[in-house]
Amino acid sequence: MWKVKALPNMCTSPLLQSRTTSYRNYSPTALSKAFCLVIDENGSVGGAARRYGVPESTLRDRVLGKVDPEATRSGPAPVFSLEEENNLVDHLKKMALLGYGYSRAEVIDTATIYAVSLNKRDEDHPLSLKWFRNFMTRWPELSVKKPRSLDLYRAKATSEEVVMAYFAKLDEMLTKYKLKDAPERIFNVDEKGLKQNHSPPFIVGSSSSSTPLAVTSGRGMTVTIIGAGNALGQQVPPYFVFPGQRMRQELLNGCLPGTDGTVSESGWSNTAVFMTYLSTHFLKYVTASRTEDEPILLLYDGHRSHINLPLIDWARDQHILLFVLPAHTSHVLQPLDLACFGPFEKIYNSLCHRQMRANSTTGIDRYSVRLHAMHIQRPSLQRT
Repeated sequence: MWKVKALPNMCTSPLLQSRTTSYRNYSPTALSKAFCLVIDENGSVGGAARRYGVPESTLRDRVLGKVDPEATRSGPAPVFSLEEENNLVDHLKKMALLGYGYSRAEVIDTATIYAVSLNKRDEDHPLSLKWFRNFMTRWPELSVKKPRSLDLYRAKATSEEVVMAYFAKLDEMLTKYKLKDAPERIFNVDEKGLKQNHSPPFIVGSSSSSTPLAVTSGRGMTVTIIGAGNALGQQVPPYFVFPGQRMRQELLNGCLPGTDGTVSESGWSNTAVFMTYLSTHFLKYVTASRTEDEPILLLYDGHRSHINLPLIDWARDQHILLFVLPAHTSHVLQPLDLACFGPFEKIYNSLCHRQMRANSTTGIDRYSVRLHAMHIQRPSLQRT
């Protein structure tokens, strides 16, 4: 008869017992007080650690600068300091209130751009979804929500509320910085994408016939023109964004004095283009003095591709107040869109239509776009 030898209890085997890890049992406040005791009152690391009940090695790493003093969790320190993350949180909340809410991917992109500007990341190593999850855990006041769809009438009512709030805030800014009697310090900037495939004007024809046809260049490139001016009527020379990899100065031949430009892959403006425009072109023609107490006010459309924290920090250093228009209100709140670029686009489409009727084989290229824009710039962009 076989005898079965009892096996040891596998659950109580010392090799298989689950290991217990002792995590911290101190508060971030205690660690902060211990750090201040050492730094501000020249206390010893050991004494401060015992007084506030924190690990001596943890405190010593912060005193020696090995770990960010503001790091409040175990493991690698956050990319941003507490103040920097607070700036990012404020930015996200303000943009959401204006109707420019960010998706997860857009938050990561915005934070990466911010980290690059602070030399805490390079462009080849963007932040990850894991960073986003940790970021949201650190800031429970933020949450991911699915936007509600608004029907037409509710959207109109909401827009009215947004517009009233916008003007109330604008009036507050004008009063605070004494801008109501300083039109030379109030600027507006806008842009218009001029498409190779223009929109033909209305054509007169027989009422009984079908819709007439008009020849266009087909789908193609876009050239963007950026314009700006102040409430006194002074105009900043135009700035072009051409599609391509390298800017060629011959693209600006025949332009008005002061006209400049750059290139982007698509021909549309983006964060880098807008920053370059403001720093190298716009400021060149702003003659009004700028101080901390008397800054200039810049009204502009809050397209998310133009807004980021490095731009906001740069504008603050330059004494420029960036005042963003609420989403979906450019057609009623954007002065340049209503008085300048609206007529500009109609004339541009008419000139392209004439060119295609005169010679439909050549089409509209980037040089034609630039020439038409220059031809109509004075009568349209100088309107007040």
